[in-house]
Amino acid sequence: MSDGPNQPDALADKPTPAPPSDSQIRELLESLPEVRTPHDHAECLARAERLSKRGKLPGFAKSPAADPKARKGLFTCSAFGAPFDFRLVVDHWQIEGTRTLSFRAEPLKKLPAVYAAVLAFTVWPGVVFTDSLLNTWFGWYPNAWWFTWAWYIPLTLLPLPWVWRSITRKSRAAALVHAYEQIERLTAAVDGEYVDRDAEPGQAKPGDTEPDSSE
Repeated sequence: MSDGPNQPDALADKPTPAPPSDSQIRELLESLPEVRTPHDHAECLARAERLSKRGKLPGFAKSPAADPKARKGLFTCSAFGAPFDFRLVVDHWQIEGTRTLSFRAEPLKKLPAVYAAVLAFTVWPGVVFTDSLLNTWFGWYPNAWWFTWAWYIPLTLLPLPWVWRSITRKSRAAALVHAYEQIERLTAAVDGEYVDRDAEPGQAKPGDTEPDSSE
């Protein structure tokens, strides 16, 4: 038998990479990759629409083309979080004959607002219910509403900032993973390839010009 370490022991010795921090996740969401494609904006839009009809591009929606400067993108699709979702906005750029798709992730604000309202408004019925329950089942409990308020409100409100931070962090991480999955599908659909930004430092960035909206 070989004197070398067996494979499970060798794998066990390898350090486990640390998960990305919240700041790193934010940075990755703000600097999603760009994809070079040989197709114009109309063909890219048509291919994305066909992809969505096969159920492989959830949340697909064409963007209004009336005002190209409104920065609403060529189309949008979903980047699912947990529980807060993001919208993946896709732009098509043509710079000196080079066609590029760029991506940006935007958080959807409706669900977080509803979630925050639910958390806030459940505190009031909770304290009333708890005070009534304790007074009903325990004769020694003080029959004074302020006593329940004195411990119930801090107990429920103080953890909320940490709970909210944890929820939003998990949502960003999940949205980042799904955004890359969506980009991977779109890259294959438009016969694209990822742009190596470091290898092309002199290339104009998509933000330096207007999106391609010509026929």
